[in-house]
Amino acid sequence: MSEITIDVTGAQEAAQYFTEAASALVPAVSVRLAEVCQEIADYARMIAPKRSGEYAASIYMAQDGPLRFRIGATAAHSAIVEWGSMPHIILPRTARVLHFEVDGEEVFAKFVMHPGTRPMLIIHTAKKDNMSKIVAAIHEGVKEALGKGGG
Repeated sequence: MSEITIDVTGAQEAAQYFTEAASALVPAVSVRLAEVCQEIADYARMIAPKRSGEYAASIYMAQDGPLRFRIGATAAHSAIVEWGSMPHIILPRTARVLHFEVDGEEVFAKFVMHPGTRPMLIIHTAKKDNMSKIVAAIHEGVKEALGKGGG
């Protein structure tokens, strides 16, 4: 009869190591991602239009779960700044006509046609410009959890 024997040693120790690493993984990655997401929100504030400052001031970062983060803006016109708007009619709200000035001339109109606005993609751009930081944060958190150093 011919046979070979294969013995696996250290399997229990390896299983224990990965169990401990798994429990450290979420907190380690979460801490690093929270820092990067805050940097992204700060960057979005920096590149946001500053006409009134309301949109930039309303940009926030929130953590919704251990590995779930949200970056957004709460200003009433946030969606229009971010995604733009289609051409649309503007009607008076409280008066019978709109009243405004164009080139120093007083204008009265029953309605005006707004040409729409282009999307500015502020938050999308902030995320895209910092994608390497997001990947690095995850990488460093995993390295820390595995006990190989980290940041």
